[in-house]
Amino acid sequence: MKLNRDNPNEKSGFTIVELLTVMSIIILLISLLVPALNRVRRYATRVKQSAQFHAISVALEQFNGEYTSYPDSDRNDELGAPYCGAMKLCEAMVGQDLKGYNPKSRFRYSEIPTYYPTTIPLSTDHPAYDNYNIDGRKMYIQLENANAYQLWEIYTQAILSDTSGDHGDFAYDPYTFVLCDVYNRVTSRRTSKKIGMPILYYRADLTKTMFPDPNATVQTIINNVTANNYIYNVYDNQNLIEKGLPWDTSVTAMHPLSRNWGVGTSYPKPFYDMIRDPKVPTRDRPYRSDSYILLSAGFDGLYGTSDDVFNFNREGE
Repeated sequence: MKLNRDNPNEKSGFTIVELLTVMSIIILLISLLVPALNRVRRYATRVKQSAQFHAISVALEQFNGEYTSYPDSDRNDELGAPYCGAMKLCEAMVGQDLKGYNPKSRFRYSEIPTYYPTTIPLSTDHPAYDNYNIDGRKMYIQLENANAYQLWEIYTQAILSDTSGDHGDFAYDPYTFVLCDVYNRVTSRRTSKKIGMPILYYRADLTKTMFPDPNATVQTIINNVTANNYIYNVYDNQNLIEKGLPWDTSVTAMHPLSRNWGVGTSYPKPFYDMIRDPKVPTRDRPYRSDSYILLSAGFDGLYGTSDDVFNFNREGE
């Protein structure tokens, strides 16, 4: 501020140089503060996601204790209809009509075929959902904490019913529920509120001992996965992944874990690289090789990127 010593009663103010200097300092401080706040916000959301995974893991252990196995995760149900790991996880935790897990469910069809109707209901409004063993149902996660949403709230009906190969090989029942993560990347088509992406669930196949060699070619991995040779099968949720990005319905909008990503020859390797446990000297074993893997798409909503969140801590995290 410039003072007029000859006339002390004359008002004076800041010079342009002083104002610009102060503004520059403020801008600099903001530029330093905003990234720090964003990092704190991302870290807090990641902690919240880890807490959600912990709650699901506790519930899955209870399920395993009662039924001596974790829910299956392959891409079809026992009758051959498209019904992937993310959907089976939700059914096991809260039931596919949100009335609790039914012991006479799709999971147990291979054990007791009479448990489940021979014709799969097309929606949770179908009477067949209410015709068997209502009293035996159980909630493994409280519904208010489940983040359960129907597929049509996340994806368009056209994408869910598409079987052309652009958005997956299977049409999905739009009324099927999935558990969603906490990142609020998607706008619900029913309520317009922000919701998360589906949590992907993969169960370890304890009859398998193989895992891709880190130096294996991509094509070899694809062929072996097709033959179901690995402890974890990337195909378990592949058709849901290939429904694309809910906020971008163009055919070219894809996740890095999609078969159509890039030149279409890279998708399985990132999955197996991410779940490979570096602590195993032979590097041929995944994390959690005896149980299951949960996967959140993370902050960017994309499956197969560096900010994906798992129910284990990867090296360097």
